[in-house]
Amino acid sequence: MRTPSGSRVRHRSGFSVVEVLVALMLVTVGMMAIAGSTALALRTTLDATRRREAEERATTRLSLLSAAGCAAASAGVSIDSTARVAERWWVVMQANGVATITDSVDWISARGPRSFALTSAVTC
Repeated sequence: MRTPSGSRVRHRSGFSVVEVLVALMLVTVGMMAIAGSTALALRTTLDATRRREAEERATTRLSLLSAAGCAAASAGVSIDSTARVAERWWVVMQANGVATITDSVDWISARGPRSFALTSAVTC
């Protein structure tokens, strides 16, 4: 192709350095967003797993105390140092022949201390 002055014009194909840098910045921002959401999903999954484990501990303890009967039910503490979980349970005898059993499970999560408690009534 010739210009009006008669010299030839070269057309370049490809990307300029600025275009490549802009594309790299966009890809970097996208990758950082994916990494951030993955970390959040992992933390949420871990918190849900710890809460489920706490619920299982409390349910098991309430079942054991209920099966033992009112005479054998007593308060106690169980600390699992490897899982960093503390479990406390107590029994309150009511005047109407019912015992109230409460179990509380405490643990440390990424967001700080967490607690889960269940209460059940057992007839005596």
